[in-house]
Amino acid sequence: MNHLGSLVIETEHLYLRPFVLEDAPAMFENWASDPETLKYVTWDAHASTERTRESIKRWIEQYRKPDTYKWAICLKTSPDQVIGDISVVSQDQESQSCELGYILGKKFWGQGFMTEAVIAVLDFLLNEVGFKEIKATYVSLNPASGKVMEKAGMQYVETIPHAIQRKGYCGDKIIYSIQNPSL
Repeated sequence: MNHLGSLVIETEHLYLRPFVLEDAPAMFENWASDPETLKYVTWDAHASTERTRESIKRWIEQYRKPDTYKWAICLKTSPDQVIGDISVVSQDQESQSCELGYILGKKFWGQGFMTEAVIAVLDFLLNEVGFKEIKATYVSLNPASGKVMEKAGMQYVETIPHAIQRKGYCGDKIIYSIQNPSL
């Protein structure tokens, strides 16, 4: 594999770039402080911008490693205003596979931005980095996330019943995957 790190990726409407400390206020406002936006992710809402800033500091440290893939999602028209996050959340070097995770601020839902970001990141990870397989999962209570995966070309793999229990709900874990077409 050819680990390149979180290089800038541009799409028709989006600018994907590494996070910077100055992103903390927008991240806090757009998703990190909103329990509804965070309902189906593993972490809880941040109580302050300082908490968000601490998270970003850790990510900036991780950018030193070339196998770190974490992007701030920005609109091309406002490249300094972060609206979401897309990241490789786990990797298996032996199988050359990884899992993708993403989140988008609520006021940006339903506009195709996340699908556009996922398509661009999948292309980068498969064709530039050389992952053989990329997976993504979602909880059955959040079917919009599954639609993003389908629109991005990922294929359904399996459903694990009642596998996700957190924040007062229990849901099925649904797994999607895409294989590197050139391998």
